[in-house]
Amino acid sequence: MALQASLEVVDLAEVLFAALTIYHMRIIERIWGSRKFASFLFTLYPSTSLLPPLILALILRPLSLNIINYLPSGPTPLIFALLAQYHATVPHVYKYRVATSTLTSSASCPDGILLSDKSITYLLASQLAFSQLPGSLLAASIGWGIGIAWRSDILPEKFMGWRLPTWIIGGRREGEGFEGLRRRLEGEGRASGVEGPNSADDAGRQRRGMGRAILDQFRGAF
Repeated sequence: MALQASLEVVDLAEVLFAALTIYHMRIIERIWGSRKFASFLFTLYPSTSLLPPLILALILRPLSLNIINYLPSGPTPLIFALLAQYHATVPHVYKYRVATSTLTSSASCPDGILLSDKSITYLLASQLAFSQLPGSLLAASIGWGIGIAWRSDILPEKFMGWRLPTWIIGGRREGEGFEGLRRRLEGEGRASGVEGPNSADDAGRQRRGMGRAILDQFRGAF
């Protein structure tokens, strides 16, 4: 039941903010690759789905005398686990200041709030954390903690190093990929030995073809 509830969102506003937050964190998939990204979501999905209701039922509800007795559905813990990776992995590109007062002289710096290009992502995520207090904040905090634990190598090594099979995400098996690479390199080598490059452009295209093949294999290795 908890696993199913973590995928159900009943508020359209939360659907919008969750979708926008995930969209802004799509760079994580580009850095890790599709296989590692999908494996991260798959391995942390059970823990981010089961820990929030367990902590609420066993700890917070008795301590609060049933005042804290509601946990909103939705993938907020999993999104915040991914947000922890975004915070630690992706550096900011630029910073800017939102002035809260006017300049008194050209040499002085105005008072204001210092922000970066990542601030919009944190702002969207904060809407999920504060949408249905206190349950939404609890879910976000637990998800962030699980993400930090995964990032800090606190979780078991086998749990963190496990990867989904490549055929699930549409890739090729490792043996087939390297076998295809070997055949391609051998074919280009035979063509180069028999005919020889007609010009420097032909030789450059052959080198680029070999480099692209190697890059494609290592791109899908993780």
